[in-house]
Amino acid sequence: MTVPERLALLGDIHANAQALRATLGAILAAGFMRGICTGDLVMRGDDPETCVTTLRQTGWPCVMGNTDRKVANRPRRDPDHPKAGRVGSRAWSTNQLSAANIEYLAALPLVVRVKLRGHVILLMHGGPDDPRDAIGAETSDRDLSRLVEDLGRPHCIVSGHTHHALVRVAGGCLFVNPGSVGEAIDGDRRPRWGWLEARDSGLRAHLEIIPEDLATIRTP
Repeated sequence: MTVPERLALLGDIHANAQALRATLGAILAAGFMRGICTGDLVMRGDDPETCVTTLRQTGWPCVMGNTDRKVANRPRRDPDHPKAGRVGSRAWSTNQLSAANIEYLAALPLVVRVKLRGHVILLMHGGPDDPRDAIGAETSDRDLSRLVEDLGRPHCIVSGHTHHALVRVAGGCLFVNPGSVGEAIDGDRRPRWGWLEARDSGLRAHLEIIPEDLATIRTP
């Protein structure tokens, strides 16, 4: 039997540097050498610069999330402008980022393909054309099967955006959402991540939880 290959999955960091450090610490402690990120590195949290820099230092592929696109396309505002004073806002986030990190966000692709022991893994934030689209438990098998065909029949599609961890199979494809590192949308503030394992028998997905209340609670 050949040794299985593994790929770490994380995303929806939302400028939460503490949660990102804890998650990456767990990933590296578990021996992962490779990983991919579903995007949304910035906005709503208070440390976008550290989060973008830290993710860039991993060298792992990342796709553009909707908040990344908002920030990358927002010109810097006068720091005295009311919108620029609200921590976590689009204007405030843009003003916190270095020119190099804004350039990085602006250049992120919507879709990335990687291989894990011959299996094609397609990474996107929400949808292949719009990061605001989403794959969730309520998405029909028919819609997912159509998406698989449109994307050239990858073996696995990894996405984020919903902040809800998910593993399901449709259209002969494994769909995985690792959940959110930095921002919860319910009362559970534990950061989430996941990983893929490629064995002789095929791909298997795993979901993980950091046992600390580090994620922020998203409010309307």
